[in-house]
Amino acid sequence: MRVSCIIPAYNEESTLGKVLRVVKKVRTIHEIIVVDDGSSDKTYAVAKAEDVRVIRHPENRGKGAAIKTGYQYSKGNILLFLDADVTTFAPQQLTAVLRPIQNGYADFVKTSFSRSRGRVTELVVKPLFNILSPLLHLHFNQPLSGQFAIKRNLMKNMKIDDRWGVDIQILLQSVKKGIRIAEVDIGGLEHKHQPIQDLAKMSEDVMRTILSELGILAHKHKLIIFDLDKTLIKQRSMEFIANEWGFHHEFQRLQQYRRDGKIKQKSLQARLASLFRGKTKGDIQTACLKLHMQDHIVKVIEHLQKRQYQIAVISLVFKPLVDFFAEKLSIDKKNIFAPDLISNDEGAYTGELTVPTDADPSCCDALMCKTGAGKMLMERLHIQPEECIVVWDGKSEMCLSRTCGLSLAYKPPVPCGDITITNPAEILIYAE
Repeated sequence: MRVSCIIPAYNEESTLGKVLRVVKKVRTIHEIIVVDDGSSDKTYAVAKAEDVRVIRHPENRGKGAAIKTGYQYSKGNILLFLDADVTTFAPQQLTAVLRPIQNGYADFVKTSFSRSRGRVTELVVKPLFNILSPLLHLHFNQPLSGQFAIKRNLMKNMKIDDRWGVDIQILLQSVKKGIRIAEVDIGGLEHKHQPIQDLAKMSEDVMRTILSELGILAHKHKLIIFDLDKTLIKQRSMEFIANEWGFHHEFQRLQQYRRDGKIKQKSLQARLASLFRGKTKGDIQTACLKLHMQDHIVKVIEHLQKRQYQIAVISLVFKPLVDFFAEKLSIDKKNIFAPDLISNDEGAYTGELTVPTDADPSCCDALMCKTGAGKMLMERLHIQPEECIVVWDGKSEMCLSRTCGLSLAYKPPVPCGDITITNPAEILIYAE
């Protein structure tokens, strides 16, 4: 069987040449490919000087992306992947990695080292594996290693992310697929020293990969539903409007009636709507300019949208207020559910409300049932409840929080929901 050696490299001018000279001494390796992952140093020139095939990414895309590129351009039946920053490779080590596949008793070979383990492995991967291995029946001396060999036909079914952690991702997928795995101890390897900031990013990616592959942190959610008040924005919008427009005392009186049980939530909303009579969309937008979105929420929403999550807002706040902030966050108008103020031909509000037809109350006394709105949204998007996350402030979404697969309570007044968060950026941890 022909062997292709693939070496992802990013700014490895100081070590790549030595690695290549060792690889060229192994007679059973028929093809050598270096994937220059957008290096800014002389990595490309070093590889070309060694007369091997070089594939170049125009920008840095990540180790996983480099591995996929190398696989796509290679021709061998066996693929050997090596790190470009190892300073102590020996030909016999590479031969030992290939032998189990060449002799027919393994389909995937990972390596372990008797000493000189990397800091990411010692500080992150080993402790995590020590906890999980007994539960998952995983028995490997060195779970993380950039040196591995695999049969070509198995690579096409691997789901590989672009980031770091791809080595362990392939290992864990191989375990789940029942592929024959051999672990070969190749002694000690020395890696080039990495800056601490690079190690931190690598550690984060590796840990996320492990948890995702084991189903502990799976990318299973497709829809994230937000409330508006105290969630997307810092204030309570209706209370702010009441202060701004001079009906604060009436607002407080109605709120007290609601707390005392003298009126229901739907009556409260109807009376508040009457206080908007004669106002316009422009009036609301002017007031909303004085409200503030949560710190980091814009970046969080941008990140979620880039990863193809559906973002929605379900709120009892009147829709023109919700629309103002949803537009700033580029949230699809079809994904907004809120009681809407009716306007006349001149664009002034009449003081009346309308709600989505199928979101009438079924489990609460509100004018619009958030659970009903959520079910409407899920049905339209063909998304199951367990694929949804709701983010709320712990006040008025209890029914919706029980409907969705995961409930994140943002700084709630009392413990509630599945998980309490104190920073919008934490949403990214549970969403991915």
